Amino acid sequence: MNYKAVFSAAKELNRKIDIKYYVCEDKNCFYIESFVQGGDFFEKVLTWNKNEEETTELAKLFAEKGVHPVHTADIINDMIL
Repeated sequence: MNYKAVFSAAKELNRKIDIKYYVCEDKNCFYIESFVQGGDFFEKVLTWNKNEEETTELAKLFAEKGVHPVHTADIINDMIL
């Protein structure tokens, strides 16, 4: 597993948790790993494309919006339908 980029969503008034998002590559497939810092929730989602730039932009958007890791798989799956 090769890690390519990392983004963060810091605590805010309406979100009391820090979240990290990692873009990683394994066997020419790209994933977004996300987790709540200080917690035990972790999600790793295949992005269904072989494009590092698109995956990086998606992880960046998740960080900007503060998407909870529990929602990342649903969002990515909705995007491919």
